[in-house]
Amino acid sequence: MCESKDSWEENKDGLSAFFRQHPEVARALEEMDESSLNGADLACKSSLLQERGLMREAAELFQMAWRKCYPEEYIREFEDQLDFIAGELQNCPGPIVDIASGRGMLVERLLKSTAAPVTATDLSESVLLDHLGCRFPDQVRSGRLNLTPCDVKNMPFPDGSIPALTTCLGLQNIPRPEKAAGELRRVCRGRLYALCMFFPDGDAENQGAVKSLGLEGAYSQGGLAALLESCGWRVSPHEGQRFRLPPTPTGVVVPGAGFDALPVVETEAWFVTFVCE
Repeated sequence: MCESKDSWEENKDGLSAFFRQHPEVARALEEMDESSLNGADLACKSSLLQERGLMREAAELFQMAWRKCYPEEYIREFEDQLDFIAGELQNCPGPIVDIASGRGMLVERLLKSTAAPVTATDLSESVLLDHLGCRFPDQVRSGRLNLTPCDVKNMPFPDGSIPALTTCLGLQNIPRPEKAAGELRRVCRGRLYALCMFFPDGDAENQGAVKSLGLEGAYSQGGLAALLESCGWRVSPHEGQRFRLPPTPTGVVVPGAGFDALPVVETEAWFVTFVCE
């Protein structure tokens, strides 16, 4: 897995090419009632709207897609963890730096729940601009939200300069996360809140899929905690309830379109926020 490529931009370009080659699929997505589309097809329609410059509409549709792709227990437990992090940082003067921000689900919660300036970072500049720059233009203009594309293994911040770091399902999806954990330890003078999701260590099929993605050990709670501790962090887990998690759906209107590569078979899963000092 390449660590420097903008996979978000590559995926976006690939979907754009698909729609050019299959305009009938794009028309079908546009014409069908959104309530009749499954989560994967809704996500594809979100990308189609984004390609046409309808960024706010695309973001709203993606949220609908996300809620269709996961069971209620997943959504409830995930949002409980977001609330925990936002509550912990409610009185933080900032800046709060969020790592691998992606579509900005945690960034959005931090902007609503705290008064601190927030810096969103991601390897992909395009995901920051498409999903955060377009959704929060006033906060960007005012300086409340800063968008900083960067590699988490080589962050543009001085030693000990950041009072609070957060990441939402980002640390687990970075190949060779020990480099990222060490770099986060270098720049942080306060706490890191790392929201993660885990599968049982004995779940051979899903842990094998994790390994095939180049992320071996990242979905093991004990393994990731040990890695963080080896980089100098003292780790306290804030663990949620366990739930059953099936694979996310694949597209019907857009055949084979996926939403999330994991899990590959139904399994037990749970969210944990590692509070690291």
